[in-house]
Formats: sequence, C-alpha cells, structure tokens
Amino acid sequence: MWYQGHTFESRLFTFNILDRVGGGDAFASGLIYAMMHHYKAMDMINFAVASSAIKHTIRGDANITDDVDTIRNLMNMSYDIKR
Repeated sequence: MWYQGHTFESRLFTFNILDRVGGGDAFASGLIYAMMHHYKAMDMINFAVASSAIKHTIRGDANITDDVDTIRNLMNMSYDIKR
C-alpha cells in the first residue's frame, strides 16, 4: 500500500482457499474501515488483508464476518487460519 509517501506491505497469511469470490471486496471494505477508524498505516494494510483472508475461507459472495475483533486477532496470529 502506498500511503503518505511510504510503501507498506502486509504480513503473510497462509490458509486454504474455500472460495475466491468476494476477496477483493473484503479487502477494500477492510481498508476503508481501517482508514475510517484512524488505524496506523501498517495496521490498515494488515486489517485489509486479514479481512480478505477470512473471506476466502467463507463460501459465497458475501463476507458474513462482521466481528472486528476476529479480524484484529487474525492480524496478530502466528499460525494458519483455522475454520
């Protein structure tokens, strides 16, 4: 992510993809949420990527995860996503 003259790269998430549909939308909505809540730049990109990663583990076009704490916890995980 390019933000305020700096490049930020998210941490790496490893997981099994159940469904690819909606991952980009989940990323964008996660980024918008993080920006609206004044996250630090590194946390913005990690939150957006974590939102997308969680969506990839849910079948269908809608991300039914609305629990921000779950996404924040995923940002700090040191292990694979478990569903």
